[in-house]
Amino acid sequence: MRLQAYNYLKTRGIDDTIIEKYNIGFCDKGSHMGRIIVPSYDKKNELNYYIARSWNLTTKSKYKNPEAEKDKIIFNEHLIDWKKDIFLVEGVFDGFFLDNSIPMLGKHLSELLFTTIYEKAKGDIILALDGDAFNDTVKLYRELNGGSLYGRIKIVKLPKDKDVCDLKGQIDKFYIEIKD
Repeated sequence: MRLQAYNYLKTRGIDDTIIEKYNIGFCDKGSHMGRIIVPSYDKKNELNYYIARSWNLTTKSKYKNPEAEKDKIIFNEHLIDWKKDIFLVEGVFDGFFLDNSIPMLGKHLSELLFTTIYEKAKGDIILALDGDAFNDTVKLYRELNGGSLYGRIKIVKLPKDKDVCDLKGQIDKFYIEIKD
């Protein structure tokens, strides 16, 4: 089972460096058997959430996450440098491929993340949602592009059938400008 999990990660472009940096593990028994576990730690480096993703492509439910409210955390906040540019991405696997990224665990910004970005972010905020979520990206751009963040929100427009982890670091050529 360990080999299956490892091989799945490799097919997603996740190497040993990423596995170590994000403390990625797997379960081979219990209610999360057959799932890769990606933990999240808060700014004090304490566990606050996790993602449990099946490596079996035929599994009915891809994710089996905790009952905890994901809107009450900033995924892996302990890794964020608020002075640098920050990428906002949909999923945890997308976040592995962009430095200083925050997975939103969906297409929408939680109130906590929105407030924290406004209070702490010093660099640009780059929206890098999946290609099929461009309308959500524009909506998020309009939500964030005001006040102290005005002019600091950037958009990455991916092809409809792609997400960040498909690009393997070639994201720069997908930046676009929104005309208000």
